[in-house]
Amino acid sequence: DLDAYTMQNIFRTLKAGSAASLIRNQDYSAPDVKFLGVLPEDIKKYDLFDYPVRENDAQEMRSLKKADDALKNDPFFQDKKNKGAADILRWLLKNKRRCEQQAYFSVNPKDPAMTEKIIIDKIRRGNYV
Repeated sequence: DLDAYTMQNIFRTLKAGSAASLIRNQDYSAPDVKFLGVLPEDIKKYDLFDYPVRENDAQEMRSLKKADDALKNDPFFQDKKNKGAADILRWLLKNKRRCEQQAYFSVNPKDPAMTEKIIIDKIRRGNYV
């Protein structure tokens, strides 16, 4: 899901461990985890439904602020190994657009296997972060 706060928080925690568990991060993380969710390029490639961030929604604006803060202050997003994740946040901040994983289901409603085909295509092409 191209939700700035959700992506940066969940993916970062899976990959590097939570900030609260810094002492034992290696015990509670999966450094090789990949993010297969909606990527910015997927919106055009698969003609996914997306929509603007509501700038009058305090929660959405807090999410963007947290994403901006993460890019500026979180060593995870400053590390070159995590450039792909940081690039997603930069795109979100610049474009202020959202797209959720459910959008894959609307690509071709007449083909119930389309979502599976898209995921297989993304994996084959290495289209993940």
